[in-house]
Amino acid sequence: MKQLRYLSCALALLLSGNFLLAQVRVGGGFTYGTKFEKPGLFARGEFQIPNKDLGIVASGHFYFPKEDKNLGVSDSRVAFNLDGMYTFAGNDFLDIYGLGGLNVMRSSRKITGFDDKATDTKFGFGVGGGIRYKLESKLIPMAEMKYINGGQDEFVINIGVLFQL
Repeated sequence: MKQLRYLSCALALLLSGNFLLAQVRVGGGFTYGTKFEKPGLFARGEFQIPNKDLGIVASGHFYFPKEDKNLGVSDSRVAFNLDGMYTFAGNDFLDIYGLGGLNVMRSSRKITGFDDKATDTKFGFGVGGGIRYKLESKLIPMAEMKYINGGQDEFVINIGVLFQL
């Protein structure tokens, strides 16, 4: 039993040390989905595993509502992504990476004159890639394109800025 306790403590110290050495980036920017055809905003966090080309990316996307005043219909959508990231090529100035992971999209439709709104949640998978350009040590512009299936079947384009923590 003591050995299990020592092993657990050693593993916790090892993992906490790696977390402190990890590259963490947060940021956001503009997003566009080709099927929804409205721009939006996204927030993003990246966790790069130390001394590896692997990382985890979590992001949330809010699209501006799409309204048809003639029909009295308003559509809105939010999406959340959890992706694995692999950096194919990188140097001091530029990183090229691939992404793949899970997507959850929640869309809603409100019709003028009705109190209720119809909502729909879809789950999908996404695959894509992007680039990060390191202007300064803490400021990193990025652009990526990703295809998402699972009822959405669309390309999503993200352009934004990340900050190295």
